[in-house]
Amino acid sequence: MQSEVLAGKLQAARQEARGNWQLIQDACGRAEQIRADRVAARTDPDRIRYSAYARLQERLASMPVIEQAKGILMAQYGWPEDQAFDALRRASQRDNIKVRDLAAMLVAGAARQAPARPRPGPVPAAVRSGGEVTPRAGSSGSQGRYRASA
Repeated sequence: MQSEVLAGKLQAARQEARGNWQLIQDACGRAEQIRADRVAARTDPDRIRYSAYARLQERLASMPVIEQAKGILMAQYGWPEDQAFDALRRASQRDNIKVRDLAAMLVAGAARQAPARPRPGPVPAAVRSGGEVTPRAGSSGSQGRYRASA
């Protein structure tokens, strides 16, 4: 009689264990599905944000622009490199703009303001001979005249 009671309890415990095991497997499946959904729903900017490699790539890509911006500030104001970067950093913080974005705007602005470079072409005869160039008809006095230097 006692063995029958124990056998019944063992059978009930086994059934409960199978039910619990099934619940655990279902929960693992749901957790995996949720993780897959999160990965699928993540946008490209989110992937970049979470990827250390992508952040490093972005930083390396922006470094030349920052160096160019520092060079522009150094040339315009005669500042040393650290002072030029400090000015970029402070302006970035003040205006709540990333340093690389501010640097890109500065470089783009300087590129727009730069005078167009003359195209290489044949050297005028007056320049080759060292003579004076006279103004063309319709041009004003001293604008067209220059003395070529050797």
